[in-house]
Amino acid sequence: MSALVFLSERVAYLPGTNNLGVIVAPDKHAIAVDTGIDKEAARVLRRACEAVGLTLAAVVSTHHHADHVGGNDYLVRNIPGLQVFAPLREAAFIEDPYLEPMYLSSGATPLVALRNKFVMATPSPVHQRFESGSLSVRDIPLTIVDIPGHSLAQVAVVIDDVCFAADGFFGDRVLTKYGVPYAHDVAAQCASFGVLTSLSVTHWIPGHGDAVKRTELEQTIAANQAAITHSRALILTAIQTPKTLPAVVATVQAVLAMPSASLAQYAVFASGIAAYLNWLVADGAAVAELSAEGLVWRRV
Repeated sequence: MSALVFLSERVAYLPGTNNLGVIVAPDKHAIAVDTGIDKEAARVLRRACEAVGLTLAAVVSTHHHADHVGGNDYLVRNIPGLQVFAPLREAAFIEDPYLEPMYLSSGATPLVALRNKFVMATPSPVHQRFESGSLSVRDIPLTIVDIPGHSLAQVAVVIDDVCFAADGFFGDRVLTKYGVPYAHDVAAQCASFGVLTSLSVTHWIPGHGDAVKRTELEQTIAANQAAITHSRALILTAIQTPKTLPAVVATVQAVLAMPSASLAQYAVFASGIAAYLNWLVADGAAVAELSAEGLVWRRV
């Protein structure tokens, strides 16, 4: 069984495909920061807490993506009184995960292939919505920091000398695996790098990748920024002649030699490429216009 890694007496995390945070609260209770992709991930988290005498009593969700909230439902159903806390603008997606595949389908009824645990988490209630600033959970004071970009209103959770950084940045393996770092808003994603580096903590725990110490943070953030810069250059090259979104996706995937393995993976990748295209338009580096082929983007 996976074991908690303690960074201090009251702050730990469960390493894995998704790093899940654990904060020790009074009376042997614990607060989870995210819950993983499904009930099995949540079950592993629960057992890891119980192995050190802790009972989960609350969940703080950093953002709505399925791999971070998919275990909420299992914990709510199996631990009496457990409360879920979530960012105000992310909560609707957690309570109604159908919204995720719907917006990946341009607002249309999503294909069945998009209604799986990788895109559409099991619904869970949100008992308390919050915004940035101070948040008390089980009598533990937390600091909530806005780090939007990867998702609409993602947050980081700070306690003592630790920042649970969600998907504010990625580890090297993730950057290599996916080629183009996923974003909802690339400009906001880049701005959030600066927010994360300004925090007065000693450890950052990303949602995916190894824990990062202060001495390693600058290099890690630089690798993320370099991946974004590289992705921007690829897309600018792709739209030297006007292209539709599917054509840009095909061009970038061909250059990266990274074809999608499933329709869900394709939809998420295409959504990320759209974010880059719209960033380029906002930057004045590209324009979006209608043509005989439909909506196309072209480099200025």
